[in-house]
Amino acid sequence: MAAAAEAYRAVRPDVVVEWDARPLARFNDQPVWQVAGGFDLIFVDHPMTGAVAGRDALVPLDTVLDAGELDRVGALSVHGGAYTWGGHRWALGVDAACQVAAFRADRLGADEVPATWDDVLALAKSAPGSVALPLYPSDAICGLMSLSANASLAAGERPVWVHPHGAEMLVELARLVDPVCFDRNPPALLDAMAGESEIAYVPLVFGYANLSRPPLRFADVPGVDGRPRGAVLGGAGLGVFPDSRHVADAAAFAAWCMGTGVQRDVLLEAGGQPGNRLVWDDPTADEVAGGFLSATRRSIDEAYLRPRERWWPEFQRDGGRLLVRLLRDGAPPGRIVEELTGLAVRAEEARR
Repeated sequence: MAAAAEAYRAVRPDVVVEWDARPLARFNDQPVWQVAGGFDLIFVDHPMTGAVAGRDALVPLDTVLDAGELDRVGALSVHGGAYTWGGHRWALGVDAACQVAAFRADRLGADEVPATWDDVLALAKSAPGSVALPLYPSDAICGLMSLSANASLAAGERPVWVHPHGAEMLVELARLVDPVCFDRNPPALLDAMAGESEIAYVPLVFGYANLSRPPLRFADVPGVDGRPRGAVLGGAGLGVFPDSRHVADAAAFAAWCMGTGVQRDVLLEAGGQPGNRLVWDDPTADEVAGGFLSATRRSIDEAYLRPRERWWPEFQRDGGRLLVRLLRDGAPPGRIVEELTGLAVRAEEARR
């Protein structure tokens, strides 16, 4: 985004965009309306959309941007509808991501990368330490959702965020991986994987195109039936604060960031991850991303969109913490399903 801000000066020399950063954990869990500092723009996680709309915490971009321009941006977006709620678009999906698989190409041949969850468990059992999974609270619950959505879809059902078979697989995986996984989020785990650890394969981790270089490679997620579907959708949407003194300029910058040329020639080149569908389809862009785009395209096309109701962000934060406690304590899958379902019911009732 620093590169984008610099490039934007050639387009709008009268506008200066400066960026600050917040930790990944705050992006996952911190409500937008609690971010202080007089900012104009902010990246938001799409499960926050319902809560944002309920509080008018961001500007409905359809009230600022030209309808034709917004339609064009929406048509180019990968899962751009994730930021639409109540008839309004609250952010633009500048960055698109989902949970994918990662592997060490020097330790696992392309034909050895697991395609099914049975393959994953077999690898973890046959080569202890070779399989890892990020089990930091926000990642643990996203892993449960990916497993559950995949299990329900494979059973011919609608995708759900918690499913008995998904809980069973997560419990078994958590027992097989190194306990240090409970303290690692995706960047930390991938950093360890690229270093001196014995990790050869991670079946569920949010992917980063800028890390797709030796020794790391990315692939589609495994599936119960071998089909890579149901992986939790991630990414980041760029929204505008309503108390900004530069609402129109901020919205214009966000829309500019969605342009195909900007996404390919500025953001991707600087290590960003495109939210523009045409860039995902571009072989040249795929080369820049180390093959990441083509290697994970099926996963993002069939990704699972998490609930976005007002109560969800708080539940996801608290549910992740509860899930980690249950996994550490060796709780059975049935108890995990029961306790998380109960927590979700209470969270929804509290927001009515």
